[in-house]
Amino acid sequence: MQDFYVLFLIIHLFCAIIFVGYLFYDVVFVRIAKKRFLKNKIDPSSFFETIGGVISRFMPFVVLLLFISGGILSSSYLKSESFGMMKALLLAKIALASLIFLLVIFSLSCHYIFKCKNPLGRFIHPIVLSIAIAIILLAKLMFYIQ
Repeated sequence: MQDFYVLFLIIHLFCAIIFVGYLFYDVVFVRIAKKRFLKNKIDPSSFFETIGGVISRFMPFVVLLLFISGGILSSSYLKSESFGMMKALLLAKIALASLIFLLVIFSLSCHYIFKCKNPLGRFIHPIVLSIAIAIILLAKLMFYIQ
């Protein structure tokens, strides 16, 4: 496993960049753009539905790779016998990531299995973006205190 640590780290970082970047794009830029479209009496629905269709096919694989690589990376830290601040921060990151994972499963289930509108649809991306920012801050703290 140690031989492939750097490979999993690179995969994890790129998937995290794509995932958090998309969330930031959706929460900040798309909401501003929709308001401007509506202000100018232009229907933005077909444009954003097209983007959403592409992303909804691509993003589950990115999230899956993100969680798999994160699990593999965290296993090397969780094996140690000592329980220090770094391990506590890692466990907090894992708890927050698990919450994101549950929200992703819930969203995908609503869309693909139950074929219904997600009741958290308006709020889920801002919530997940907030959790992802907290995970990023915890990750930076982990390596600052190391």
